[in-house]
Amino acid sequence: MTAVLWFGCKPGIPDDIIKPDKMEKILYDMHIVDGYLSSIYAVDSAKKVAAGYYKGIYKKFGTDSAQYNKSLIWYNTNPKELETMYKNIQKMLTMQKKGTALADLLIKKKIFKADSLAIVKKFKKDSLAIRKKMKPDSLSKVKALAEIAKKKKEADSLIKIKKAGSLATSSSPTMVQ
Repeated sequence: MTAVLWFGCKPGIPDDIIKPDKMEKILYDMHIVDGYLSSIYAVDSAKKVAAGYYKGIYKKFGTDSAQYNKSLIWYNTNPKELETMYKNIQKMLTMQKKGTALADLLIKKKIFKADSLAIVKKFKKDSLAIRKKMKPDSLSKVKALAEIAKKKKEADSLIKIKKAGSLATSSSPTMVQ
């Protein structure tokens, strides 16, 4: 009989409290929204936008602000549960950060490639124009080839600068799985 009472009184998460896996996802979304809101310069604008985002999160998870706040208070009084959730949230945020960094890197590489192709096309167009203007005498050929070499050097320099700029602003993120 004592064993039944002991197991029956085992502390746990009350029924009216959001369960840890769901609360973890809600907190994750809340922190994403909070991060976005902190980037809005005008505080009044941020407050206006915030309510809509928070309502969207509550709707997404089938809860409301009252249950969320009650659950948050309960988890704050049970720090081990909260710590476990925040360790998982931190991992999720780290993965998202790596994914964003990888996406940024891919975009920068695509822009670099497009810019490089434009530079090469311009060089080819300019060098063809110089060759068309070139006269058959040897002095004209020497001048034309020198001008083409100068244009090539400019194009190579531009590509090198673009490449250095795209690599300097991005670190090498690891692949996100």
